[in-house]
Amino acid sequence: MSSELKAIRIASAVCYSVAIASTLLRLYLRRRKLWADDGWAFFSMITLIIGMVAVQLATHPKHVGVARYYLMSTTFYCVIWSARLSILMSVIRIDPLTEQRRFLKVIACLFVIVWVTLMAQLFWVCEPMSSKWKNEPTPQCKLDSQVAIFQLVSDILADLVLLISPLRLFYTILDKRLRRRLSIIFSTCIITTIVSLVHGVYIITTPGYRVLIVAYVEDSISLIVCNIPILTSFLLHRKEVSAIDTASQSHETSAHEHGRIMSSALPFGHSTNDTSSRGPQILPAPVPQSQTWRDCTTINH
Repeated sequence: MSSELKAIRIASAVCYSVAIASTLLRLYLRRRKLWADDGWAFFSMITLIIGMVAVQLATHPKHVGVARYYLMSTTFYCVIWSARLSILMSVIRIDPLTEQRRFLKVIACLFVIVWVTLMAQLFWVCEPMSSKWKNEPTPQCKLDSQVAIFQLVSDILADLVLLISPLRLFYTILDKRLRRRLSIIFSTCIITTIVSLVHGVYIITTPGYRVLIVAYVEDSISLIVCNIPILTSFLLHRKEVSAIDTASQSHETSAHEHGRIMSSALPFGHSTNDTSSRGPQILPAPVPQSQTWRDCTTINH
């Protein structure tokens, strides 16, 4: 096994394991209220696993190595764009305005079109080339600037949409927890944009196996990023519940301590149930003498 292939396999195994674990945890936490964003996260995880299996495949015979390359490349785009769709669906799910939700659904359709175009571009760029790259020990098509530019532009535009959408909702959503989730989505989208830019630069300046390693890192970060809002919201919710429980227990302890102190402050032989420790008592009204004499005569007769 060449050192390049070994580095690729190690990088993919480490990065993908973290991404898969975060997705499984997300799906477990959301198991009772699954929605479209969870479905896209699940699809992204499945394609990530397929890509990880493709990395571990042997590169010989020749047709297996070429199929392996195309499988890794197409699953790369599947992971990236399905993770973006998961983030977009998270925004749609919490957007209260029907018109805005409809607009974001149109954007989601455009995401799918760009996704399919990027995968098709692999074939119309690589297949017309000389078959020399297919005979290499580790077949890898040398992508030109056309692929890098299209990928960079589409990544930047898609990430801008994901950045702007949460910002707009800050003016319409007042719920504290939803605003916190929007802040997390906004922050994580910035990370995805940075990694996408690095990958695009590597395609142009450093062709070779390093491009694949950066692609695996981008894949993993994209999937982790789409899970972070769910995982962080769960942790913050647990923290709030724990704080409420602690405050409630503290209040009960203080009330019990106050009652114990009041009981110990009473004179010996008295208790909190003693009527002498209470306020003025209301006695029964005296019976008029005429009424008493009348009752007695009634009894005698």
